Amino acid sequence: METYTGFAEVYDEMMDNIPYLEWENFLLQLLFMNNVNPDAVITELGCGTGTMTELLADEGFKMSGIDLSEDMLKLARKKCPDITFKQMDMRELVLDEPQDVIISIADSMNYLETVDDLSKTMKGVYNALVPGGVFIFDLKTEFFFKYVVRNRTFRGHGKEFSYIWKNYYDEEAKCHTYDVTIKNKTQKNKNISEGENINQFIHNEKHKQHVFSAQDIKQAAIYGGFRGAKVYGNMTFEKPRLNDERIYCVLTKEK
Repeated sequence: METYTGFAEVYDEMMDNIPYLEWENFLLQLLFMNNVNPDAVITELGCGTGTMTELLADEGFKMSGIDLSEDMLKLARKKCPDITFKQMDMRELVLDEPQDVIISIADSMNYLETVDDLSKTMKGVYNALVPGGVFIFDLKTEFFFKYVVRNRTFRGHGKEFSYIWKNYYDEEAKCHTYDVTIKNKTQKNKNISEGENINQFIHNEKHKQHVFSAQDIKQAAIYGGFRGAKVYGNMTFEKPRLNDERIYCVLTKEK
């Protein structure tokens, strides 16, 4: 699962088209609908560079963040020095303080490789929540991987880098792979000193994301201890449709 090493340095610039404010507004509505207090204690799993963590902290929530990538967390700590960020595998989640809410967005849960991984995460989340606590997470759907990005290649650039992003989807394994190649343009344009190699300034990462069915989610949630779920389509409060690219799940720990 370990990714986002060299990718971390350019992640925010590469993802500057993500509508974080729209995303935040949807989360705020979900929190309101589930009677979450305005000063609730919330942890974000797979927080990345802390963009959403910071936005919710600005709303008055007591935020913390967890991510597997230390490189991403270094950027998060620099961006949000007043927020606590810890490196942790969500499958081994153990928190020092009971949480009112745990969230995981931006398809972080798709990085879990098996239903067993999903079940372990659910169990850790359940144990970390206060009675009546809420777990909100999203998942990219098979429709997205199969029909939106499958076999597509994206190219782009930032101020100091360029990238190539190749997508593949294995329908049988329900696994989406994307290869990212990032070239540091600043270093590339400099004279290569003795002992250096141009390949030092090219970074490659392979990411894998997995599709979980409704049955997979239900099985993992029950294993974790949850007994009920609300599932919504992409940025709506309606049931998911076949062509939704993302779904949202809300699980509540029994009081």
